[in-house]
Amino acid sequence: MRVRARYAKDGRLRFISAIDLGRVWERALRKAELPIAYSEGFTPHPKVSFPDALALGYASTGEYVELTFAAPVDVASAVARFNAASPPGLRILEAVEVVDGAPRIARWLRASLWELRYPTQHAGVLDGGVRALAHAEHLPVDRERKGTSTRLDLKPALHMIASHEDAVRVILHHTEPPFRPTEVHQSLCTTGGLTALEQPRLVIRVAQGSAEPSGLCEALTGQPLPVRPHDHTAATS
Repeated sequence: MRVRARYAKDGRLRFISAIDLGRVWERALRKAELPIAYSEGFTPHPKVSFPDALALGYASTGEYVELTFAAPVDVASAVARFNAASPPGLRILEAVEVVDGAPRIARWLRASLWELRYPTQHAGVLDGGVRALAHAEHLPVDRERKGTSTRLDLKPALHMIASHEDAVRVILHHTEPPFRPTEVHQSLCTTGGLTALEQPRLVIRVAQGSAEPSGLCEALTGQPLPVRPHDHTAATS
């Protein structure tokens, strides 16, 4: 039996690696006494599949996992048991059974909705920077790797952006190479003219799915999520 779930990762778990997160999942599943299936071979591993890895330091309410169970489970009961057994910072938000032969969830993860939360003193200046990014033809960002600087254009990845109080919310297409929320911040400081803007106090991946004209279609439920909470008015690319 396959189950697909959307889960949250926050608190101290923001700072653990993808490998360590897999171990946390394994311990929680074992503690919850859920019949997770294991691979065959000399060193069996639980059949828990993560489509991608979240960078260290980011929180999320939009991470996804696929689990294969060795026996049928009641999904709602399994979610409750897992959440009771998991450490603070890890909890399943929604889960559904997946029919045999269904494509992996990675196929539907084509964009991410991010929220960058800034210190409250910046709340009044974010609108202007967001408008500048939305209307710019190009958004050059500099990326350092092994002592070499490369300039990339963020604009093709930017689907929609909006400010809301002390936060900036942005939908980024999953491009190759992928762009990071820190590069949205870089663009706000340069193209957006917010040179005194401090680093976000928290970066959250709200959800993943497909970019739509009104925002993001969340991958697990198909729920439409506007880029600005409670408001469909936003700046688009």
